[in-house]
Amino acid sequence: MSPELVSILVLVVVFVIATTRSVNMGALAFAAAFGVGTLVADLDADGIFAGFPGDLFVVLVGVTYLFAIARANGTTDWLVHAAVRLVRGRVALIPWVMFALTGALTAIGAVSPAAVAIVAPIALSFATRYSISPLLMGTMVVHGAQAGGFSPISIYGSIVNGIVEREHLPGSEVGLFLASLIANLLIAAVLFTVLGGRKLWARGSVPVHGEDSAGRDGDAEGDGTPSNGTANAGTGPAGTDTEGAGTTGTTPAAGAAGTAP
Repeated sequence: MSPELVSILVLVVVFVIATTRSVNMGALAFAAAFGVGTLVADLDADGIFAGFPGDLFVVLVGVTYLFAIARANGTTDWLVHAAVRLVRGRVALIPWVMFALTGALTAIGAVSPAAVAIVAPIALSFATRYSISPLLMGTMVVHGAQAGGFSPISIYGSIVNGIVEREHLPGSEVGLFLASLIANLLIAAVLFTVLGGRKLWARGSVPVHGEDSAGRDGDAEGDGTPSNGTANAGTGPAGTDTEGAGTTGTTPAAGAAGTAP
């Protein structure tokens, strides 16, 4: 059996074991690579390490760590909610906001599964809140991730462009990115139309969740009217129950206490 075929079979075994057992796939693949390299391909340690993409590993670790921080400190949640507020309650634009945000995350280096894992829970919560099809929202997130997945600085783009350059093949980094972007944009547009996007346009704008309460709070602060029973304090004589005041000294007992020496 050729070394190539053995490598493929061992890779399949690695995937099966890692998905059915609580074993780290990377560590298992490392061990398998050394096993196949030394026993089948007759390679030494230097030859095996020569095939390891160290630059890609550094990028993956760095980007994963960066987005883990962004998710832990609430940056990604804030970004999504801020983007939704920008559409000012236009329900039909919310799926496109999710498409654009997921595409932006993958375009700047996030791995597609990680970007989907970050945005999808928030997107589905918006789908429930504004009565949007979860299937529509999910497809927009997935195709957004693929739309930005082949930018020149993304993980997949770096892999493909690196292989093209190493094999001296004709290619264009920008062309690859635009091809992926346009293809997924067209697919997303079709899915948006088929899965209820036209009904969302017909709904127009709705109040953004939390906007009404925020507006009321702002009005209360802006008109200078205190609240919580402090308004109109002292506007009536001590012991007088001033209508609507709800303040200290509004009962006879309180008034008597206030006027006593």
